[in-house]
Amino acid sequence: MARVAGRSLTKAQVAEAAWRVILRDGLHQASIRAIAAELGATTGVVTYHFRDKAELLLFALDRLGAAILRDMDLALAQARGTDRLRAILRATLPHGQRQASGWRLWLSFVGLAMSDRRLREEHQKRLELLNSRFEAEIRSLQAAGLVDSRLDARQEADGLVALSDGIGLSHVLRPKVYHAERQWAIVSGYLASRLGIQTPRAARR
Repeated sequence: MARVAGRSLTKAQVAEAAWRVILRDGLHQASIRAIAAELGATTGVVTYHFRDKAELLLFALDRLGAAILRDMDLALAQARGTDRLRAILRATLPHGQRQASGWRLWLSFVGLAMSDRRLREEHQKRLELLNSRFEAEIRSLQAAGLVDSRLDARQEADGLVALSDGIGLSHVLRPKVYHAERQWAIVSGYLASRLGIQTPRAARR
C-alpha cells in the first residue's frame, strides 16, 4: 500500500481519483500525472498499484461495473414479482446524481473500448450479466403466469438492456429532457406495451 504524507492510499482510492479526473477533464486528460496530482501525490504512488494507465482504467471500469451490480442486488433483495424488473431498471438508470456520474464515466470508456480489447471485454461482460439478470426475471415471471409465456425471454431481455442503455446515453446528452420522471415514464410505457406489466398506482410518479 502506497503512502502519501502519512496516509495509506489503496488501489480503490487511486481508481476513485481517476474517476474524478475523467468526470472533470475527460478521459484523454486522465494521465498518470493528472491522477497523481488529484491525489496530492507523486506518480510513483499511482504506478505502485498500476503498471500503466491502461491497467488503471481497466480496474476503474471493473469497480464501476461492480458498483452497479451491488446496487442491483440491494434493490432486488426488497422486490417481489414484477417489481423485480423495475428494481433492476432503477439500479441501472441515471435517475440520481450518483447514477448520472456513473453513466458519464461508463460512456467515457465506450469510445476507448473500441480500440482496447480488455476494456471492450469488460463492457461485454457487464452487458451479458445485465442481460442474464433480465432474462432470469422474465422467465420467473412467465412461470408465475405474470408475463405471457409465449414471449421469447432472451429477446425481451435484449430489449430491456437496449432500453436501459438508450435512456442512459440520452440522459448524458440531454439531461434536462431525460430527467428521472421522464426516464420512468418511458420505462413504464415499455413494460406495459411489451410485457403487459402495468405500473401500480402507488408507484406512479
